[in-house]
Amino acid sequence: MKFMQNKHFNVYVNKASEIFKKSIPFKIYNLKDGNFTGTNVHTHDYMQIWYVKKGCIKHTVEGKSNILVKGTIFIIPPFAVHKVEPVDDIEGEDVNIIGCEFVTDFINESIIYNLDDPSINSSLFDFAYLEPFLVSTEDIKPGLLLTGNVQSKVEALLEDMLYEFTNEEKYYEIHIKADLLKLLAIISREYEKKDNEKGLQVFYRYRDAINNTIKHIDENYNMDFNLEDASRMAMMSPAYFSFIFKQITGKTFVEYKNTLRIAKAIDLMKDPNLSITDICYTVGFNDTAYFSKIFKKHTGISPSQYRKLFQKSEAF
Repeated sequence: MKFMQNKHFNVYVNKASEIFKKSIPFKIYNLKDGNFTGTNVHTHDYMQIWYVKKGCIKHTVEGKSNILVKGTIFIIPPFAVHKVEPVDDIEGEDVNIIGCEFVTDFINESIIYNLDDPSINSSLFDFAYLEPFLVSTEDIKPGLLLTGNVQSKVEALLEDMLYEFTNEEKYYEIHIKADLLKLLAIISREYEKKDNEKGLQVFYRYRDAINNTIKHIDENYNMDFNLEDASRMAMMSPAYFSFIFKQITGKTFVEYKNTLRIAKAIDLMKDPNLSITDICYTVGFNDTAYFSKIFKKHTGISPSQYRKLFQKSEAF
């Protein structure tokens, strides 16, 4: 647990590498029978879902408070500053909360996840499940009140995940992942029913910010400008920026930037006075091996092979 400087105060940062102890970056727990005392102001680098199964709680996100009653589910994206506390002035039954936490990359096609080196994990990721929840802090939803059949389905999925997580029977990881995907799909559908128009407004509001960022990348493709810099320029969370960016460009942030750099590198190959190393650094790559890897990925051949082919074509 570490501290992060917030605009108002220091807050605790719960790190996924310290929180998740099993083979998957996921945990689920049940807070009940008077054991719920609330939380201090904190944030975390993973997703969190809490469901109020019994009682009533007060949830404060980025300074905005909401009273959440039985049947309410709420989703907190990474790095949102929040606090949960009991409502002392309301008499009644004890609070019962089911909490579920996971890293976003858990929703991919690989059940094996390496917390120490996330770069080796599968990059196949379907944002359709998480897009409604990966929003900027001012757009975090206060909570969704579930009723009827939907409420029963959500409670059943949470209870099943809790059982699988606790007992660790064979294939428990797959059971949990399947339940989590279904849970997110159900919640997404309910949010879409209630908030479809607002969601479109959010998308179009950020489209201009993304386009301005794209223009900056086009003009400064060879500069050290990473995802965090880009999302900060667009005033969005990195996760939500990544989603909107791909919706508009059809590429991830890194794919888009590398495409620009390789296109320029191909153009520079025509200059015999520039070595491949010169070209590598000129277009913004700081590692010749990585440059060769990306170049081959885009063209099918290495930079040296491309130059030889170009020189042969010029000789004719």
